Amino acid sequence: MPEQGMVIRGGAVVTAHRVKEADIWIAGGKIVRIAKDTLPKTTATTVFEEVDASGMYLLPGFVALPTQSLYKIKDGKTYIEVMRELVRSGCTSFVDVLRPEPWMSRPQVEYQQTRHFNSPLDYAWHVAIEPAQLQPRTVAQYSELGFSSFHVTVRSPEEISTINWETLLPLHTSKQTILHLHIQNDASVKKEQRDLIRQLWLDATRYWKVRTVIADPSAAFEPKQSDPFLHIFRLNAETTDRAVRYIYQRFYDSCQVASPLQEVRIDYRRRWCSPEILLCLLVRLASTNVAKAIGLYPQKGSLTPGADADIVFLKKENWLTKYDLSTILNFSEMHLPASVMSNGKWMYRNAQFSSSIGMGRRIFDTKPNAYVI
Repeated sequence: MPEQGMVIRGGAVVTAHRVKEADIWIAGGKIVRIAKDTLPKTTATTVFEEVDASGMYLLPGFVALPTQSLYKIKDGKTYIEVMRELVRSGCTSFVDVLRPEPWMSRPQVEYQQTRHFNSPLDYAWHVAIEPAQLQPRTVAQYSELGFSSFHVTVRSPEEISTINWETLLPLHTSKQTILHLHIQNDASVKKEQRDLIRQLWLDATRYWKVRTVIADPSAAFEPKQSDPFLHIFRLNAETTDRAVRYIYQRFYDSCQVASPLQEVRIDYRRRWCSPEILLCLLVRLASTNVAKAIGLYPQKGSLTPGADADIVFLKKENWLTKYDLSTILNFSEMHLPASVMSNGKWMYRNAQFSSSIGMGRRIFDTKPNAYVI
């Protein structure tokens, strides 16, 4: 019996650099072809359902990076509503950070992950550890459980000196891991300490060739302080507008900045680029770059053959036409899509949810060292 596929015709495909008219062919939950053509809807192996996307922009699904751990939500209805809110904003996958306690055994760590068995979205796990835990044995144990990204919260400059980078490097290289630096964000850590922590971390990871994501954008726009491959900066709401303009001015250059959609704020009161170029910049910052930073690209964050068929449908008539341009665009308050598709299946269509509980998959084969941003 022929496999059921789908062809999306008449839409405008938005990539990180341009908008092009093309049809998208989907089979087995993957994009198999992107081209403007009139190929038959039925082949020897696949029957293609046709979807009319005339008047639509087609965007790659966004990747959410929640600031609060979603696996800690115990109430089922609350959990599903949080997931649906992500879908409404155009997110088709997310990353959650597991924070295991020292007393937890391996079965207990695995039990913490069972909440996302009900997830309608694809997801990847990161693990949070202390600087003192950043040892080869600990990294190896978590790598065996499928973790390749480690969030390290540093509270003082002295903690960085306790990390034995020389013994950590071989394991980091062989396991293809990536480190995420989070500087303790409270009044106990003064600005001078934050600056010193960031600089020590930049120096150490550059010297030892360790790829890292830094959740402190202070050095993001100072190329002399950072390495374009090793250092990736996760932006906050206060710096995303500058980042979008920075990328626009260096449109085809490497810009190692990324931000989840919910953090993006753009000052568009004076139009400094066309609306379609702004949409490309949004895709690059909040979809493609985020997927690269956390190792999900090109499976996520792209509309290319072989990628998951995660597609956001946005009506052209709604893009920047229903907002007062005297205000700053706040994407945590804007519900972009008319419809959302994940792995070739509808999750949200014509303002109705159609996703089923548990259709999301855990993504294991992340590649956080594969692409320059």
